[in-house]
Order: sequence, then structure tokens, then C-alpha cells
Amino acid sequence: MTSRNPESAARELLSQLHIVTPPVPVETIPQRLGARITYTEFEGTVSGMLFRDESRGQVIIGVNHHHAKTRQRFTLAHEIAHLLLHRGKPVIVDRLVKVNLRNRESSMATNTQEIEANRFAAEFLMPRMMVNEQVEKLLTSDPDLAENVLVVHLARTFGVSSEAMSYRLINLGIRVIH
Repeated sequence: MTSRNPESAARELLSQLHIVTPPVPVETIPQRLGARITYTEFEGTVSGMLFRDESRGQVIIGVNHHHAKTRQRFTLAHEIAHLLLHRGKPVIVDRLVKVNLRNRESSMATNTQEIEANRFAAEFLMPRMMVNEQVEKLLTSDPDLAENVLVVHLARTFGVSSEAMSYRLINLGIRVIH
């Protein structure tokens, strides 16, 4: 990965993996990057975490199995961003390891690394080009399609929540005006 810009890094990874249509198979990506996924229960608001034990060459992405599938997908993409873009924070767990956690605070994006991970995840799961193509396709087949129906259809197509897709459309400047 040569890019440090989150969106560029997401597009670069999609290109390297030859992913050109939604939904992005995010569940298969960690293994291709040398990481293992563990679905487990976390306390509090933790959605996921990235565990790196550099001394053993071990990388584990933990995902809260109680969360909705769409949230788990976003969490995976978010942790992939940390894996590719960030060094992690040292934590002592019997030995020195590096960990990134995703919780409610990270979704509020007040920390630069969390903002970058969220930007990466949005571009990775809902790439600008693919979203534009799908919007054009849907509106061509039904020019009177209501915005809320469009959002639901796109969310299903991309495997994300309607809320995540709504934010993505806003951030991309896409509005349905009849």
C-alpha cells in the first residue's frame, strides 16, 4: 500500500484485489492481508479491534458478533484501514502488542486515525465510482424513484446499513431531485 490518503488507499486495495462490483467481499480481505478474523463478544460499546503481535507476526481483527451484519462489515473495513494505515497503540497483554479499538467514540470521529479509518471504510465498502454507477442505473430504470427507496436499494446492494448509505450519498453530494 503506497497511499496514505484513506480514500486513495481504499481504491488502491480494491484495484489490487480486482473488486469492481458491489458488495465488496470484506469478510475475505483480512486473510488476504495476513490477518485472521475472530467474531466475539465485547463489553460496552466496542464494535471491533485490531490486535497486532509483531513479535509473533500475528494480526487478529476482532468483531463484535452481537452487532448487525452491516455494522460488522463496516467494522471489518474500519479495522482493515487501521491495519494498512496506522501503527497501533502499545498495550500490555502478557507481552507487548499493538491494538486499535472501534467503539462509539470512534464512530463520532474525534481522533484523526478514527476519522481516517471511517473514511477508508466508507470508500472501501461504498466506492464513489460504484455508487455513482448504481445510482445512475437505478434512476435510469425508474426516474421517479423516491430517495428513501433508492437509499434502501443501494444499502442492500452494497451490504451496508441505510444510515451508512445515506451519509455516503450526502458526502458524495448525491441528491435525488424530482
